Amino acid sequence: MSHRLPSGVFAAGLTPFRSDLSLAHDQFVQHTRWLLRHGCNGVLLFGTTGEGLSLSVRERLAGLDALLDAGTAAERLLVGTGALAFPDAVEMTRKATSRGVGGVLVLPPFHFRHISPEGLFHFYDRLIQTVGDADLRLYFYHYPALSGVPIPFSVVRDLQNDYPEQIAGVKDSSGEWDHTEAFCHHFPDLQVFAGTERLLLHVLEAGGAGCISATANVTAALAAKVLAEWRANEAPAPVQDSLSELRTAFASLSTIPALKDILSEHLDAPEWATVRPPLAPLSDADRNHTKEIADRLDDEGLLRGLDGWWPLLLVSFTGFVPRSDAAPLVRPA
Repeated sequence: MSHRLPSGVFAAGLTPFRSDLSLAHDQFVQHTRWLLRHGCNGVLLFGTTGEGLSLSVRERLAGLDALLDAGTAAERLLVGTGALAFPDAVEMTRKATSRGVGGVLVLPPFHFRHISPEGLFHFYDRLIQTVGDADLRLYFYHYPALSGVPIPFSVVRDLQNDYPEQIAGVKDSSGEWDHTEAFCHHFPDLQVFAGTERLLLHVLEAGGAGCISATANVTAALAAKVLAEWRANEAPAPVQDSLSELRTAFASLSTIPALKDILSEHLDAPEWATVRPPLAPLSDADRNHTKEIADRLDDEGLLRGLDGWWPLLLVSFTGFVPRSDAAPLVRPA
């Protein structure tokens, strides 16, 4: 099949909100652009990290429109279109596909547990048929710890046989290397992404596509170095070790609030810390831990360039427009 989506390093992009919990489109565009310019081959929109299931269909589509209307390369975007209601999944998948995105990431329906393989096949089969677009590129979202619904290899195989052009790949967020490695082995024609950059080098060596990770919102430049050294046939293992250590540093934290807190503090933009319920802000102890991680990210230069679009965030959050003859805005010390 022909892939539009690049392989490599993907951030599971964060979704910024205003204090009234509405999606902050300007910040959304700027953060996605920053990721694409600082190590990411592509960005996943509205996945778990992007609080996608806390957003309505209209909000997700409006966010996608804002990015594409701003000139973001559609083929570098993977869009989360999973939904409990089948018509919602159809609407989002159809719209994203019509706008030429690299692919759609579809979580299986997760309200009904113990779904049979036949039922799961029927869901994806009917989705593809109803969307009815030959340009559809569908990626399975295998995250049983979240959804409670594993995607068996037999279902992937049967759908790949029926739709060889539309079935494009999988994001395996099982966290189990044996399972991800088996995906790479059994489906060499599909793009297999691990759900953590800890497995990036393993996936590349196994013939997989790369990783799609929450913490790549702040570690993408280091992950990109692993990818570059691997492609150059150098020795990326030491860089991978550093990358894995950074990922592990987040293990005790609620990852989404922690990442947003890092951006909020680094940019001096308080509303970046906003999460939608049922997520909650970090405790003081967790914020102290997050500060330690942020200091290390700063030391390694992984947040470089974020400050360059801080004035744009100030305009978006406050409505204040700096005078053209004023001194450049800088992040307060």
